[in-house]
Amino acid sequence: MKLIRPGEPGYQERRKAFRGTLVEELPVAVACCDSEADVVGALALAGARCLPFALRGGGHSFAEHSSTSGLLVDLGAMRTIEIGRDSVRVGPGVRVGELAARLAEQGRLVPCGWCPTVGVTGAVLGGGYGVLSRLYGLGADHLLAARVVLADGRCADADDDLLWALRGAGAGNFGVVTEITLRTRPVVPITAVRAICGYDRAADLVDAWQHWAPDAPDEVNLEIAVVVGDEPDEPPYAVLFGVVAGPAEAAAKLVAELADLAGLGRDRLEFTRLEGAAAACHHDYADGGAGAVTELPPGERPGLRLNKSAFFDRPLPRAAIEDLLHRLAADRVYGEIRDLEFVPWGGAIGRVAPDATAFVHRGPRFLLKQSVQVGFRAADERRLDAHAWLRRSWAHLSPWAGGVYPNYPDADLTDWARAYYGGNLPRLRRLKAAHDPGGVFRHAQTLHA
Repeated sequence: MKLIRPGEPGYQERRKAFRGTLVEELPVAVACCDSEADVVGALALAGARCLPFALRGGGHSFAEHSSTSGLLVDLGAMRTIEIGRDSVRVGPGVRVGELAARLAEQGRLVPCGWCPTVGVTGAVLGGGYGVLSRLYGLGADHLLAARVVLADGRCADADDDLLWALRGAGAGNFGVVTEITLRTRPVVPITAVRAICGYDRAADLVDAWQHWAPDAPDEVNLEIAVVVGDEPDEPPYAVLFGVVAGPAEAAAKLVAELADLAGLGRDRLEFTRLEGAAAACHHDYADGGAGAVTELPPGERPGLRLNKSAFFDRPLPRAAIEDLLHRLAADRVYGEIRDLEFVPWGGAIGRVAPDATAFVHRGPRFLLKQSVQVGFRAADERRLDAHAWLRRSWAHLSPWAGGVYPNYPDADLTDWARAYYGGNLPRLRRLKAAHDPGGVFRHAQTLHA
């Protein structure tokens, strides 16, 4: 195990380019783990020195649960990928794009993740929604086995109870997951769909989408992003994007109904055949897509990217949609990006019982995320204003909002445990008491016995 301290090579590279909280926590040291034994050693070191610690695989926690002022246990170098006939063993440092590319070579896939830089293990432990989850289910539903370093330092294969908990509530609650085994699925023909919509028609698109997308055939996974850019004179826009499992001709027929309902015009729809399934499918409009900054420039402090999200069990009233869009584009500020992302649920996700895994959110129609982003040089006052704007705007949706996706944690939540885990919370607390009675694994939103 290698330790990196402030000022040493490699330390700066582990600071995130964008933060999900107003305050940046910098570790006193980073423990770079290459093996399970290194993880055991890192936990022992943190215990001996009474240091808080955080676990980091991909490092994409919206609420910065993978950051700490103590010891950062960096699992990024543990990048094992061992492909079997219909399963794959994955280390905690493996990223979504990396795994998708490797599996595509064998004609296989795991339905977990949109963004290629997100850690596979962390995504799976929080649910693991992916580009083909409406067709195949969540990544958590494909978790077959896991190796875990437990609170007492033992390394063990997860038993049935612990594996149940890891399927949706495993990130940082019960131990350090050092390897997971995932069921794989056959690659299917994939067609990417995209259509840009003017802001004046965005309400029509959202309204039509929320009545159509959650009930569409399982092969269809279309999202909406509504983006207000950082130049106030630049017009906002909405974009319909996603995939259909099937050839372009079939995709055009399936999506035509939504285009007609939204008055979008079928000629606006673009269809592109993708190779390698999710390996080639990444859409991140608000964050700048493939050219987004992922490393902190020298001499800068991280930018700020804040998120609010919730599941919705029923469509939003048209007036609520119009109000949401109006507030998104009102009083724009130079250098501030605002966006909405509408994600359809249903399909195979909803055919699993809420208590079959720790991931409880099986019945909602869709997931909605609202974000605001400011850059590296934004002053403290500007950052506080962005946070306040997001909280005010999101509060208007509270009459319709439900539970929260565990992979989209929100540092502002008070009743976060029930929001993330719902009716599965009592069983999870019992398992926490059984596996970590002393609360060795803890952060701001860790389960308590």
